[in-house]
Amino acid sequence: TLRPSPLLRRCMVDALLPADCSDEHRRLAVRLSGELGQAHLFEAWPPAGQRDADKTQLLAQLATLEANYPGGLAAYIGSARALLGQAVRGENALEGWTPSVPDDGVDLQPGSPEFAAFEERGLAEAAHLAFAVPAGGLGERLGFSGVKFALPSEVSTGSCVLRVYASYILALQRHVERAGGGPCRLPLAVMVSDDTVAGIQRLLDENGYFGLEPSQVTLLKQEKVAALADSEARLALKGEYEVATKPHGHGDIHFLLHSTGTAQRWAAEGRRWLYFFQDTNTLYFAHHLATLGVTAARGAAVNMVSVPRKAKEAIGAVCKLTHADGRSVVCNVEYNQLEPLLLASGHAAGDVNDASSGFSPYPGSINGLMFDLVQYAATLAATGGRIDEFINPKFSDVSRSAFKSPTRLECMMQDYVKTVPPEQTVAWTRYPLEFGYHPCKNDILSAARLSAQGIPPGCASTSEMAVYHMHATQLRLLGAEVGPPQPASYRGVAVERGPAVVLDASFAPCFSLLEPKLPSPQRVRVSARSALVVSGRDVVIEALELDGALEVTVEEGGSLRVLDLRVANRGWEFVEHTDEEQAVAEETAAIRGYRLVKHETRRIHVRAGEHLRL
Repeated sequence: TLRPSPLLRRCMVDALLPADCSDEHRRLAVRLSGELGQAHLFEAWPPAGQRDADKTQLLAQLATLEANYPGGLAAYIGSARALLGQAVRGENALEGWTPSVPDDGVDLQPGSPEFAAFEERGLAEAAHLAFAVPAGGLGERLGFSGVKFALPSEVSTGSCVLRVYASYILALQRHVERAGGGPCRLPLAVMVSDDTVAGIQRLLDENGYFGLEPSQVTLLKQEKVAALADSEARLALKGEYEVATKPHGHGDIHFLLHSTGTAQRWAAEGRRWLYFFQDTNTLYFAHHLATLGVTAARGAAVNMVSVPRKAKEAIGAVCKLTHADGRSVVCNVEYNQLEPLLLASGHAAGDVNDASSGFSPYPGSINGLMFDLVQYAATLAATGGRIDEFINPKFSDVSRSAFKSPTRLECMMQDYVKTVPPEQTVAWTRYPLEFGYHPCKNDILSAARLSAQGIPPGCASTSEMAVYHMHATQLRLLGAEVGPPQPASYRGVAVERGPAVVLDASFAPCFSLLEPKLPSPQRVRVSARSALVVSGRDVVIEALELDGALEVTVEEGGSLRVLDLRVANRGWEFVEHTDEEQAVAEETAAIRGYRLVKHETRRIHVRAGEHLRL
């Protein structure tokens, strides 16, 4: 078949374009119809002067897709064709790579001298820290209609996820300022989408940015990418004048930090470190300063936060991949890729647990990433923010040329590490499971099914209990006597239910700053049925015996010293919903399968200017 020359092709396209079409749109239409193989986008167009508004709308959409992908549509289509070619041929994207356990890692136990040393180093670097989190999804799959940032982290205080994140940032700022570091504002970038931008902005506005200054919060709007109709990477149409689009994945946060100039601006301001984390799991902040300390001490470009991982567990693994040509990289390998990769590279047993530890030798990656910001900004300048992508087409027949439904390229935040130059170090730091990954990602019915199979449910109730357990574990590690968690079940979801302990970041934003708040921890006893909530900076607990519920709130400028306090009351109760109650429960309770009944509470509230000793 003869193909039209570039000049003829331009003439053919010009005959269809609106008279007021911009030069930018005209050039893009010519490239798409010719060298990029997308002539089908314009085949149904009538001559110029007809349906011009619809044509302009499609051209504007194509220009947006062009602007919001590193390298534009040419790069997107080129990558799609390469990856689709591999899929059609049945090739393994990791062909030629051999996995091994990376050796540049640190195992840290909170409460140990090594943890304390790294956390102190992190505190010394804290003034130069920035934060970034992708938040492009709604909570619909959980049974929650709002943005996931609005989900209560736990129902004892009702604090939403975003409020918890903000409280750690605020507490860290105050620590830096009190340590003589001068005014401190630690910036936060949040990647939002069409689905979440309004909800997150409203959440910030209605809550006064949770104490943060609006200027330190940057919302980065993620656009979707074009859907692909077939293995030739032809863009899928949704009607005659609209390209179908789909989410590209949370890896877009790197492109947005680069394309908006945010990463470069932060580096120019003297920021040295950037911490990436994900929504709904607030335990990242239990150890982020120790992670920062390891990163600084090791001179790492990236430090991947990890936890012990069971073999075949549905969580990515930190691996060192070595290619047959001598290249090597430390990166995340998805759990469904690890087993076949191990088998193909001569590990006959595949992904199995180590006999001595009971866990896989490969650490589990939980998408907490600490970056050297200067090195990061330099790499972004070289790559344009582009990272490795993947594609998962569902072919409709054996020819593997057509799809059951349109597909798209996807990317993941953690795959940035594959772009790190070989002369830079990728490290990993592993923490105990109590301080690890307990996300809220499944609805209660799915969670119950997973629970019945012995698989971690990853839902609102397990995420909440993990918050209590982490804070209770901190107290135990200091030497306090805290009742152990016991097995419980709510609407078929198995949980470990212990004392409901919430230590607000204003009280202690890290383990090192918690220790002086309990100078005689052996005199602190909290029963297994108790609830303890502590908020406020100037609080010292010397001796406490708690069998019930105690809430302590100390405003800035006030102080409280608990010399010897005994509290015994009816306390709080997590009551499982009946079928009837579950059917009419509010969303935040329904996704948990229980309600919290506060039968009796001892409340201590110290206002600014008051100084209380009990």
